[in-house]
Amino acid sequence: MSWRIIELDANRFFDPHFDIFINREVESFALLQHTHNFIEISYVEEGRGYHYIEDQMIPVKRGDIFIIPLGTSHVFRPTSTDKPLVIYNCIFRTSLLDKLKDVINSKTHLYRMLYKPSSTTPKWLHLTDEYDKALTIVYNMYWEFLKREPGYEYMITGQLIQLVALMQRYETHRKQEEIPNDRLDEAIQYINEHFSQNIKVQAVAERTFMSPSHFQRRFKKITGVTFVNYLQNIRIQRCCELLKTTQISIQQVANQVGYQDMKFFHALFRKKIGVTPRQYRLHAQQEVAEEVQ
Repeated sequence: MSWRIIELDANRFFDPHFDIFINREVESFALLQHTHNFIEISYVEEGRGYHYIEDQMIPVKRGDIFIIPLGTSHVFRPTSTDKPLVIYNCIFRTSLLDKLKDVINSKTHLYRMLYKPSSTTPKWLHLTDEYDKALTIVYNMYWEFLKREPGYEYMITGQLIQLVALMQRYETHRKQEEIPNDRLDEAIQYINEHFSQNIKVQAVAERTFMSPSHFQRRFKKITGVTFVNYLQNIRIQRCCELLKTTQISIQQVANQVGYQDMKFFHALFRKKIGVTPRQYRLHAQQEVAEEVQ
């Protein structure tokens, strides 16, 4: 996928005297896929949706945790506008990596991702919170950050160390439920690169040497959504980017992502996003203009 990716700068968030920032965000379709020059820990507190990270789309639900280092592009999207996707974001400058280095085992993916990113794949870590242990820490960090009582900086820094130590424990204890299927990974990559074409499930299944029925069962187990829903979500995500960043007609937007039937396209877009393509464009471009000002 080759849509526009922006960069978020640390100076937009951090106080001059404190290298940690925490917020609670109800995700929408306004923010573009982005990279940042700081490290982010994202916790899904409520709802369901998708995490577009690099060239993958990962279904998310309550309890999912992501650690996203510098230079990794991502954005969260809700499943629909009717059901909010709520994310706690804890971001911190790389200056804190020295304090965290003694906490993290050098043999873990977490360590390699933060300290040796050029030699690590994937360039993020996805974990699942057990019994809301991490959520308790995140709650405490958030309220300390809001109240900012004397000594809050030390409290939050200590809680960040606890959170990172817990995530390392989760990684260490995580069970490998299923061996990755290289052929299925290739199929997903093919869909990501050719979503604008007339892709049929049978043709993609043939690439994996599976029957269509077996492929669809495996595909849903790995991605959490059906083949059709995955393809639709990729296309609508691309539509949002085009509507926000270009002036081409709505019909051209639909055609570029593979939709020729405009009635179907309008109905699908409204179902996924909650507004018409025209309403989305007006709102999104208004937000861009306000940011520039």
